Amino acid sequence: MRRLWGRRNAPLFAAIGATVLCAGLYAAHLSRSLTLPGIDGWEDSLENARMRIAGPRAPADDRIVIVALDDRTRRTAPKLFQTRRGLAELFDAIAAARPEVIGLDLFFAQRELEIDAGVLALVKSALARVDAESPAAGTALAAARDALDAVVGETRGDEKLAASLARARNVYLGFLFVFEGGSHGAAEPPGLARARLAEVVTAARSTGRHPPRAGAVISSLEEFARGSAGAGFVNVDPDPDGTVRRLPLVVEHGGRYYMALGLSVALAAAGGDAGYITGEDTLAFAGREVPVDRRGRATLSYLGPSETFPHISAADVLAGSARERLRGKIVLVGYTDAARDKIAQPFDRVMDGVEVHATLVHNLLHGELLRRLEPRTEIALVALLGALLSLLQLRRVRQTRPWVVGAGTLIAVAGYLVASQILFQGEGLVVPVVAPVLAAALVTAAALSVGLATEGREKARLRSAFSRYVPPSVVERILADPRRARLGGDRRVLTVLFADIRGFSRTAENLEPEVLSEYLNEYLTPMTNLVLENSGMLDKYIGDALMAVYGAPLELPDHAARACHTALAMLRALEPLNQEYARRQLPPIAIGVGISTGPMSVGNMGSQARFDFTVLGDAVNLGARLEALTRDYKVDILVAEETARAAGDRFVFRELDVVRVKGRAGVGRIHQLCGERGAPGVPTDDELGRFASALEHYRGRRWTDARAALESLPPADGPAQVLLTRIADLEAHPPPPEWDGVFDQLVK
Repeated sequence: MRRLWGRRNAPLFAAIGATVLCAGLYAAHLSRSLTLPGIDGWEDSLENARMRIAGPRAPADDRIVIVALDDRTRRTAPKLFQTRRGLAELFDAIAAARPEVIGLDLFFAQRELEIDAGVLALVKSALARVDAESPAAGTALAAARDALDAVVGETRGDEKLAASLARARNVYLGFLFVFEGGSHGAAEPPGLARARLAEVVTAARSTGRHPPRAGAVISSLEEFARGSAGAGFVNVDPDPDGTVRRLPLVVEHGGRYYMALGLSVALAAAGGDAGYITGEDTLAFAGREVPVDRRGRATLSYLGPSETFPHISAADVLAGSARERLRGKIVLVGYTDAARDKIAQPFDRVMDGVEVHATLVHNLLHGELLRRLEPRTEIALVALLGALLSLLQLRRVRQTRPWVVGAGTLIAVAGYLVASQILFQGEGLVVPVVAPVLAAALVTAAALSVGLATEGREKARLRSAFSRYVPPSVVERILADPRRARLGGDRRVLTVLFADIRGFSRTAENLEPEVLSEYLNEYLTPMTNLVLENSGMLDKYIGDALMAVYGAPLELPDHAARACHTALAMLRALEPLNQEYARRQLPPIAIGVGISTGPMSVGNMGSQARFDFTVLGDAVNLGARLEALTRDYKVDILVAEETARAAGDRFVFRELDVVRVKGRAGVGRIHQLCGERGAPGVPTDDELGRFASALEHYRGRRWTDARAALESLPPADGPAQVLLTRIADLEAHPPPPEWDGVFDQLVK
């Protein structure tokens, strides 16, 4: 199982598994079958942040005005706080300004003055008897009359308030639900009938998809409700952190469904009715649909902090100085003094409760309520983001450009956050953030953890495999990007170098096995080091021969030049080594080097049980044949024409011949690597020119001219002596007419 897992892309599988796990957990959380601690609280906090980032905005129009029972009113007109006669005067003043609708974040559940009816009857009877007496009865009787009249007047506050509400004809009263105990079949308090939704369809839903069910209600007395135009509940629904983000639009009580005050007022202003199907995510409002959650709650889109809507002090209304500011407006009346009815919202931790209802009215009238995604869509977003991050774990991405994984993760998460903010500000859509981002973190962590575990073993295997063949710096580069090794076979243009000891068989016959082993190791060690120092890869040892590859496993643009430099360095390294052998009376070493450049297949070759990282191809075979040809041409290094062309002007090459090597159908030009340009012992341009001229005469069968050019070269010039011998043979045995000047290699 471990081997199977290791051969697979374990980080990808881990990321996919983490994605499935996160999507499943979030689905269970949304269905309430499992609670993920902190998710909802963090989401609410981020909703606050998104609203603050969007910033405050002005109301879409000036229709909504708040008449504030504020601290100034308490100081200058205390009767508005103390008596219902005072409130009656306030409501008369508001109604006189002819507003469109009046909503009261108030209710009057108790009588202002509780007095026994019999006692009140005695007072009224006494007052009538005093009024029947002659005015001449004296001042004492007059004082008694005034006192009795004051007592009777105190009992008429409720009457005056009820009359004021009836005269206005457009007042919507508030009432308060109590969510305790059962309510089915409970009697409907006076006035609540006007707060019912016009149409409700009660679908069979679970408790989690049903409006809140109230156990009791606190509402205004019948005499007040009788004169009102409508009503609505004023309950708010704070989240666990105390912030009011959602308001219930529908509450069930006694088997009947009632509207919030803001919904009632907005309907009165818009004209129309409201309808609702329990458990649905929309509510019909004046001919259009508004978003709600499965429990009939609306998510408010706050415009800003406190006093975003115009506040008019009740004292100014009573004084008559605010009449024009109320004309044709939607007026909401509520307490704004420091002592009562405060709530927390995203922009402001202390806001007057009446502004919550004003916000609801504004949101309903202008289609601004925030919308939330379907649970299945939220789950899909978690899965989609996880799947996107899982794609970054594809081997070709992760191993070729590891930085893409980190950058891609950051870009994906940042893009998701930016998109969620754009949708929030532009469309009023609340896209979940916490669950997808946490899922992204978990997916990334899972992939990283598994990657560190499995790829650690893979890197150890690669280090073990390549450290014997390539220098440590190359090993580290392979580990940083294993795809550079291109394991499994790949076609590339590479350079291969073969170096072989001349006459090694005779040497081996004359040395004891232990001495021969030490002798060979002392030679191969510096030769191998030179290969590694020039970023070559030691492919294999073939007896006394050494095979090296340049340009694999890591790509090297100058692989041909590196191979040539290695070959020259090998010749230089033989000098001190042969001096040491001479001191120990061991035979000196002479080598021949063949270098070939061309397309090769590079990768793991062999069986599933055992394989080596090596190269195959015609260019590889040519390199081996060139090494053998060094004996025929009496040179140390022979290179293919492609190598001479790719190595560049840094080296001096001399074309020696056109040959047909053994086991190869085609012919090719071979070149001698004479050395680096400007180095001692490298043939001069004149010498190179004379040899080239001799080669041209030779191919044209001009034997005399060719011999003259060759004899002008130094006697130690091996290729020149080889051609002179060949010319003598051709003069003695003239070639056939079809002779093309190509030399055929007869032995390997």
